[in-house]
Amino acid sequence: MSAGNLYRYFRSKDAIVAGLAERDRAQMASDLSVIGPGDDFIAAFRELGRKHFEEEPRERAILGLEIWAEATRNREVAATVQEFEGDLIGHLTDMIAAAQENGSVSRLNEARDIAVLIATLADGLFVRRATLPDFDAGREVGHVLSIIGALLKGHITLSQGVSDAGASS
Repeated sequence: MSAGNLYRYFRSKDAIVAGLAERDRAQMASDLSVIGPGDDFIAAFRELGRKHFEEEPRERAILGLEIWAEATRNREVAATVQEFEGDLIGHLTDMIAAAQENGSVSRLNEARDIAVLIATLADGLFVRRATLPDFDAGREVGHVLSIIGALLKGHITLSQGVSDAGASS
């Protein structure tokens, strides 16, 4: 589709970004909704990792990176990205809290802290997927899933603040 034709459907570049974000938000909600509180979180995240880093075209990650870059200079796009991030963290936090309630995830760390770390790790994978043509999804996603698994099992304790990270014992 030509750029001119695209603007028949969207009033501006910001509206295009908002439309893409809404599409991705609906997809994210759908992807996360299949994970029940009693499900194996590691297996579920492995499937999501495979979908987003092996099955989805690399161009989708590149587009996401371009939207993030635009968010650094455009308040409207920044608000859209922030809203999307808030939804993602909210969904993950609710899922993790429910799994903590039923005992399938350790209560050692706060559900929201776990959710933020998962989102941070996923963001890094998206950047690597977008910028490295030889990105090894199976290997890198596997490493990230190992970390997430250890976190969910309570083998990793998250610090409670930046000042704790550098403190000596």
